[in-house]
Amino acid sequence: MARIFTILKKLMKLKRPLYLSIAAGLIAASFVSGDSAQARPDPSKLENIKSYCLDFNWQPTKRRGRGFAKPGTWANADPAEHVAWYKAMGANVIQTFCVSSNGYAWYKNGFVPEQPGLKHDFLPEVVKLGHKEGLLVMGYFTIGSNPKWGTDHPDQSYGTPSTYHIPYTDEYLDYLSKSISDAVTKTGVDGFMCDWIWMPKRLSTKGKWIDSEKKLYQQLMGEPFPGEGKLSKEKDTAYSRKAIDRCWNTIKKAAKGANPDCVIWLTSNKINHPHVLNSEMYKEVDWLMNEAGSVAAINKVKGMVGKQTKMITCMALWNGQDAAKAVPEALDAGIGLYGFTTPTTKQGLVPLDKIFSQQVSALSGDAKNIAVLARAYHGNSVHSVWKEGTFVEPKVLPPFLISLKGRGRGLQDTATLEVEDKSAMLAIKTSYNRGKTQLTRIGDSWPEVITLRFHKKLGTAADPKGVMIANGSAGARVELGEKPVWLTGAVAQAADLRGNWAKTFFDDPEKAKPSSDPVKLQKSDAAVDLVVPRFLLKSNPEAIAIEWVQ
Repeated sequence: MARIFTILKKLMKLKRPLYLSIAAGLIAASFVSGDSAQARPDPSKLENIKSYCLDFNWQPTKRRGRGFAKPGTWANADPAEHVAWYKAMGANVIQTFCVSSNGYAWYKNGFVPEQPGLKHDFLPEVVKLGHKEGLLVMGYFTIGSNPKWGTDHPDQSYGTPSTYHIPYTDEYLDYLSKSISDAVTKTGVDGFMCDWIWMPKRLSTKGKWIDSEKKLYQQLMGEPFPGEGKLSKEKDTAYSRKAIDRCWNTIKKAAKGANPDCVIWLTSNKINHPHVLNSEMYKEVDWLMNEAGSVAAINKVKGMVGKQTKMITCMALWNGQDAAKAVPEALDAGIGLYGFTTPTTKQGLVPLDKIFSQQVSALSGDAKNIAVLARAYHGNSVHSVWKEGTFVEPKVLPPFLISLKGRGRGLQDTATLEVEDKSAMLAIKTSYNRGKTQLTRIGDSWPEVITLRFHKKLGTAADPKGVMIANGSAGARVELGEKPVWLTGAVAQAADLRGNWAKTFFDDPEKAKPSSDPVKLQKSDAAVDLVVPRFLLKSNPEAIAIEWVQ
């Protein structure tokens, strides 16, 4: 109990309603339960996986955005604050770390040296506190990368880049086996995620093989390594599958030997890669996640997994999935959910109050993923709003769902929606010369008036010169000059986010005609407002797409 009051005292100083509600909830639970351990979920009976990871693998960098976290980067992380964070998310699975990608452990006095300056015995304490809250706690190992191992064993590593650099030699698999067994035995973790079970990345090695891997090739294939220039694709695939199978058997034996109920969670950023398709690993693994996030890709491998295998999809910045669409799709398909992000505070956390309090469309990247997942984990829709420490469904749904075309890892476009009676104002913020959004109707009809607001921002091209709008059959285009006129014509392209229309907007540009509907346009120093022409909405289309160009 004293520990809970300490957290409350610290969080009250932040004056953040979200954190106060979290701490208050923890106190209430402690009074009710007397701090006695609640029964945690049985992993084999967990129907809906709701997981997240505050990712200690990475740290923000000024030059590249992020890089492998230096040893000790997140060593101040407080287990109690982290469990409270996951509880606020509504997760039922915490994914944290046994050993993160820098090669150091997140628990003390283990086989693998701990993170330098580790303040708490982090993983065992998270396990203890998480189990009291009824949460499963999963650890993590990066299988094909470990800078510490590479530095300590330079003859068995292709250097220490932030990619796959370790061949699965006898010596490395012995180290991996002892690492897994030690972590599972000493921390009480319910299982762990295996990441990067891949062969060394040949692009980063410039096609060269080190002697230790040439010996491994001969050991597994029963013939001498033929040479980089003579190794056929078929032989390379056969060798790679043997090496990965052997690595998997090492992982399985170590984990299940330490705890027969240990959950092994495989994540794959290339779930359809020939090195792992139809493998024993797919048949035997407990949880399998497609990190690329596509439910369609998951469906393609469902026939390759075991009856016990639970499937998971991932919301991450790198995979470009639109969480507002992908999360409901996964829920409908009975697929588990997961997300991860790099922490933003010295304590390894991401403040949630500003994320929860905003509209989903007003957020981008990992913040949007967090907002959507938290709503789903609490049993709410993407339309719900944050009020007094909880998500509340609106009495009236918004008239349409907003999707914005992704920008890869660049700055993302965002939008906010204001609805009043029969009108809607969609305010878009962008940093680019061209952009696109799709509005998908939710209700029975569209608002009578939809106004597009393009915010101006110093140093950006947010003031568009032209706008194109299409409903799947007809389209309208306007150049925002001195005397703008809507030009209309047939547009057979789908009203979605694929591609850019540019000059091929109309099916037959020569048949496009000026519309009698006036252009309703208003400019200010802060924004440009443009009303969507009503004739595009009269047929009550399911969606309209809007593209703006500079």
